[in-house]
Amino acid sequence: MKITKATRWRVFAGVWIQSLFTSATAFFSLFALPLTTQFGWSSSEFSMAYTIYMFVYCAVGFLGGLLAEKLQPRVAIYLGLAFFAAGWFLTGFASSIPQLYLFYGIFAGSGAGTIYPACLPTALKWFPDKSGSISGLVQAGASCGPFIMSPIAQWLIDTYGAQAACKILAVIFLIGVGAVAWMIVPCPEGWMPEGWTPSAAQSKELNGSNYNIPQMVKTPVFWVMLLMFIFANAAGTMMVSATSPIAQNQIGQTPMMAAMCVSIMTLANMCGRIGFGFIYDRLKGWNSLLLVLAINGISMCMLTAAHSLSYFILCICLVGFSFGGLLVVFAPMVKIIFGSRFYNRNYGLIFIGYGIGAFVGPKISASFYDSTGSYVAGYIGSAILAGAAILLVFIAKKMALSMRAE
Repeated sequence: MKITKATRWRVFAGVWIQSLFTSATAFFSLFALPLTTQFGWSSSEFSMAYTIYMFVYCAVGFLGGLLAEKLQPRVAIYLGLAFFAAGWFLTGFASSIPQLYLFYGIFAGSGAGTIYPACLPTALKWFPDKSGSISGLVQAGASCGPFIMSPIAQWLIDTYGAQAACKILAVIFLIGVGAVAWMIVPCPEGWMPEGWTPSAAQSKELNGSNYNIPQMVKTPVFWVMLLMFIFANAAGTMMVSATSPIAQNQIGQTPMMAAMCVSIMTLANMCGRIGFGFIYDRLKGWNSLLLVLAINGISMCMLTAAHSLSYFILCICLVGFSFGGLLVVFAPMVKIIFGSRFYNRNYGLIFIGYGIGAFVGPKISASFYDSTGSYVAGYIGSAILAGAAILLVFIAKKMALSMRAE
């Protein structure tokens, strides 16, 4: 493969575009009320489909990362795309909870989970000189997707029905991702941008030890970071999965206005991804992570008093901004701590924490709402988890420094 100055930007463009299309989970809450009303499912039953999706999405990350390293990123992407599009299309035929869990939760979830670790880590390997900002910009595509697609998805639901909308979206995803997968090529080991001279700190990071998965899981910092990721992610996934129902049930908004709230939160999420990309390059990983978690916990506490639309929008903007920043900060930190050689598969494995957090967050939200008719207790629980994650940051930082010194 001939590498030119345009190569890494072509990879960036391909990863960004696929993120736009595979970020459909962020507007899946639009299907909650139409499908639960049509088939008589409970809120907790429906939200479990999203939970299964996110858990499977993260659980198969190791497979996507391994395929990207052993073969080519595009092999993992095309394989994942087949499952992702099929899952959404078959969801259009689901008439029972087990079918919804199988088609959306397992099929679509495994497809997206195979694609993700083949894309973001590959892109970051091409940008050792600006890992934070590129991480933010790459993942901003995942926020642009729901911002653009939420009103379109709501229009499809209103016009053709929720199940037909799933089928139409499946075709859109198949075409959109399939058209750019060829652009995502692997970065040669040890490659550096022409004319770039790494600083002393960057050289230390680039030349640090490379841990494979068996070595990584033996380090205490891996388990602390995994637990931290679980806690930090719970609050964000709770809102992503339930923004539309919360807007309608707690704030009293129409379905279309609730869809706009989803778009607003995902726009804030995009701003958080871009913003924390540059914040990361300035404050570095641990300080950036503390800031993410502080905003997260504060915003969840603020939601307990949300009764007006304007205040609710302020809250979801803070939630979206912090949740977007979480993924941006975590991705380059894994490479810094455990090295770049096995980065795709290592990040795919640690990303399981995202899936476990996705189980905790929506489950808290739906269960408390079904039993109390309110989301307040769920907000408080998520804020407590964010506080616990802040404590784990200090522990993980000390462990990582000790490991590097060895």
